[in-house]
Amino acid sequence: MKFQTKILLILTTAFLLSCNGKQDQTEKRIEGIAEIKTDSIEEGTASLIKESKPEITRPCDFRTLKEIDSLMQRNTELDAQAYLKFIVNMRIDCANNVEYSQWNNELIFKMLEKNPKMFIAFLSRFSTKTRSNEKTDFVLEELGNPIHDGIVLNKILKRLDETDTEDSKLKELVSESINKAIEKNK
Repeated sequence: MKFQTKILLILTTAFLLSCNGKQDQTEKRIEGIAEIKTDSIEEGTASLIKESKPEITRPCDFRTLKEIDSLMQRNTELDAQAYLKFIVNMRIDCANNVEYSQWNNELIFKMLEKNPKMFIAFLSRFSTKTRSNEKTDFVLEELGNPIHDGIVLNKILKRLDETDTEDSKLKELVSESINKAIEKNK
């Protein structure tokens, strides 16, 4: 029995030692992936915008809104892809669809509050890449007209003011829109 135990111990040790080399390889792969992931948002934005096409095939499709809202309800940290997807798929032509426009309005405020820096960055970059201010103007209009009283405008404004953004002009326009909404609701 002692002989079998020794053999088992030797085999187990050999197995563990062989796994150690694979662990080093795995760690190197993870480090490589981490380096790729830590590239700046700006470098990836141009290619994301080129590749990102609205997924919506029908007018006022709720899929993107549902996906973003679901992530936020689960308190999942929204990544750059989520912000880009939301902005790219935002449907300005759905202003007359009450359910769509209310949900979209609410998500604009939630996403701005959650990460003002990323929201401003992607809205600005999208406008620059598409050479259109249509979505920016739409978002500014939405920010000036919150859909319900449950949106805490002062909290969003404070968080925005405390955030450094790459587009200070757009940040100022967003602040002005929120201030207009605050004045309306007094």
